Amino acid sequence: MAFEPQRFMHAANIRLDVPVSVQTAEALTDELRFAFEDATLHAFEEVIEASIRHEVDFLLLSGNVFIEADRSLRARLTLLRGFSRLAEHDIQVFVLPGDSDPPEAWRAIPAMPENVVVCYSSNPEPEELYVKDRLATTLSSSMWFGEADAFGIRVLATGTDGIQPFRIGVVSKGKYEEARRMAAMAASASDETLAASLLSMASGEQLSGPQSPANSDEGGSTRVWRSIDAENGSAPRKVDTGHRRVKRSQETLEVTASDAHPSLDAGFMRYVDEMLQDGQLSFLALTGELARTTLWRDAGVVHCPGTTQPRSQLEASGGACSLVEVSETGEVQISSVDTSCVDWKQIDLNVAPHTNLSSILQQMKTLLQGQKPGAADRIWSVQWILRGALPDLQELARNDLDVAAAVELDELKHTGRMIRLLHELRSLPNAWSPHDPPTSLADQYQEFAERSSVLTDDALQLLIDTNKELTSGWKQRLTSLLPAVDPEQIMAQLRTDGATWFVPDFGMAENRDDESDQIAVSDDIDVVPDASEKRDRVRDLDESADIDSEDIDDDAEEDESDD
Repeated sequence: MAFEPQRFMHAANIRLDVPVSVQTAEALTDELRFAFEDATLHAFEEVIEASIRHEVDFLLLSGNVFIEADRSLRARLTLLRGFSRLAEHDIQVFVLPGDSDPPEAWRAIPAMPENVVVCYSSNPEPEELYVKDRLATTLSSSMWFGEADAFGIRVLATGTDGIQPFRIGVVSKGKYEEARRMAAMAASASDETLAASLLSMASGEQLSGPQSPANSDEGGSTRVWRSIDAENGSAPRKVDTGHRRVKRSQETLEVTASDAHPSLDAGFMRYVDEMLQDGQLSFLALTGELARTTLWRDAGVVHCPGTTQPRSQLEASGGACSLVEVSETGEVQISSVDTSCVDWKQIDLNVAPHTNLSSILQQMKTLLQGQKPGAADRIWSVQWILRGALPDLQELARNDLDVAAAVELDELKHTGRMIRLLHELRSLPNAWSPHDPPTSLADQYQEFAERSSVLTDDALQLLIDTNKELTSGWKQRLTSLLPAVDPEQIMAQLRTDGATWFVPDFGMAENRDDESDQIAVSDDIDVVPDASEKRDRVRDLDESADIDSEDIDDDAEEDESDD
């Protein structure tokens, strides 16, 4: 099938004028606060500039461009300025409204530039884009399928000279749930054929027919591939089943099931396949997701570019839009384009024994220089995970490593530009060596604390659900906090507390100088004997106690004889 060669920029979840949240021990200056407040605005400007730089045919915005509930004037003005700049370069803009920016919010924006087209789901007619006077692309938010709807309105536009348009639609979990509700209603209708069709589409049951997944030679038709980009890899090769499909740019090995998107189940994937096949779509914009996701299906590709500017550490994997290129043979290539000016880094640092402040700062600087910056990066929020013996970590904390890092590593010069650095330090002490089998209370404590199932989301969710003292409101609040739970931070606190309670000499043997039996410590630190010394002292005390008790008994007998 022949297509008109084209390229477009795809962005979503821009969330204009929503501030960024950064955790840091450093007091924020006005300059930093302004930078965090403007971060999403700068990210949108990066999308605009990238569209101009790559000379795209159009910009596709698929949902959550702004938050209508915020009523932000800055968001509206930034949006209009960006659209006007694209109009100067004859670049079209197509908008697919989302949850936070519904159709009525877009209708309320006055003086929208002529190069902007909003695709409303109430309009079954697809929006069209012409390249070189030839129909190149159609876009629609409608859920109508087939050549024409029940009223005879044309739904699928056709090209000329054997050239078919690249058809773009939209899909979301919300639409999937809506289809499930429709299927439930249809199940009680008299038309059993319609009911069975809708139920199979929404529930994910196997369909009958030559193109059904059950009869496919692939066997793995519900597999999901995530974040497959041109620079990071390519789409998997699939066995040609004979029906229409979108060609991939390259080939790669099949990924494992662990790479599947956790929120997209088999029923949703079959629903996607129905949309692609019945609507003869080439590309589905996946909305309602924050994670960058690419799903290569037999009939087309489903893609979500993620978010252009992550708002917190929880969204640190985002920060990009996508450049989509379509060749004349239908080959689709998706490349990630960096847009975030505030980026998150998490770096592990192993602290060796006797590490002083200057040497640890030098290690941190070396690791920072090894990080790859994005094209739009202006600020890095760096979370350091310090691993080592507890006394070494405590010594660095007493020497104010966080303050030293904020002063000495406040900026980093990388590829001719300065990147502002903010630091957050977390310590994770090494585990103490248990006995075999575990006998002491310390061993039992550590064995229980380090069970992998203790801090899982499922275990915590079960704890919340089974607690009879919590109201439904508090259960919902605690459940919403589960994604922010950091098991490593909790484990660090457990080991620190456990060492204080049960193992006061924890880590001291690791810091003892091999050439000397003397340990140099400051006057304000108590010297804690090792285990062997403690045992000797306890034995001496026991012996002295026995001697004293014998003396007391002898004295008592002498007193009785005198009486």
